[in-house]
Amino acid sequence: MESISFNRPRRIRVEPGKEKNANISRVDSSPLWLNSSQLMDEVLKSLEKRRPCSIVSLGATEAFVMAQYTLLTEEEFMHHPEALVANRGARGGHGHRGISFPNLRARDDTVEAVRMAHIVGYNSLVEPAREMAERVLEAYAIQPRYLFEANIRRVLLFSQREKFEAMLRGRKVLLISSLAPRLKVLRQQEYKDRLDCDLVAALSIYDYGEIPEVKRQLDHYDFDLCLLAAGVNAIILATHIAGYLGKVAFDIGWCMETMISGEIFVDPWLGNIIGLEMLLQM
Repeated sequence: MESISFNRPRRIRVEPGKEKNANISRVDSSPLWLNSSQLMDEVLKSLEKRRPCSIVSLGATEAFVMAQYTLLTEEEFMHHPEALVANRGARGGHGHRGISFPNLRARDDTVEAVRMAHIVGYNSLVEPAREMAERVLEAYAIQPRYLFEANIRRVLLFSQREKFEAMLRGRKVLLISSLAPRLKVLRQQEYKDRLDCDLVAALSIYDYGEIPEVKRQLDHYDFDLCLLAAGVNAIILATHIAGYLGKVAFDIGWCMETMISGEIFVDPWLGNIIGLEMLLQM
């Protein structure tokens, strides 16, 4: 199998500020790396042109789902901490994975969804998440046209505030997440008054098995943009929304928590390895 070139930003081992912008040069079939400003530009262009677009992110859990029986044997993945945490079945907090293992159907759904996605993010700066993400993309010969560093989603509300608000302004927005009802209750009136943004519905999802019901509910709503935060389930739903409904679907991950709290959630490892200031500049 032909090796895929990711031409990615390397793990940070330089002084803060040296990697202010993602590498956006394109060599041969290498993907185009987007920084946060360029990522938001793609979202805005798709909205303005009413063009379907799915933006998803391949985190540790999502890559692990894809690695089942491909990169990892059943014994390897079932004894891995990721599977052990997921199989506890938490429905909230840091232990919430929204899936249990083994799950071949979820693997196949996720692989197909990532293949269909227009823009794909992954943790390109921290090991072992980077290695696993790139290995699964290569294993399935998935070559996204656009890539971005997934952790920049955490800070978009601050690093790209003007463009983030432009994304919402005057639009009908559907929310999908276990956090969605909280966000709708907290921000609905504010967004309506300040941005003329209508949060048309908040669909909760906690587990992969709920995807068919969420898909059925989608038919009841008229919306321009869908914001999701639901792990592997967000990937599957985002590409469905873009591919079958012709909408823009953005898996914003932890940014949904930021929209609720007004604060950036930073894991200790993230602050130590990448740094908040670096993320805000990327």
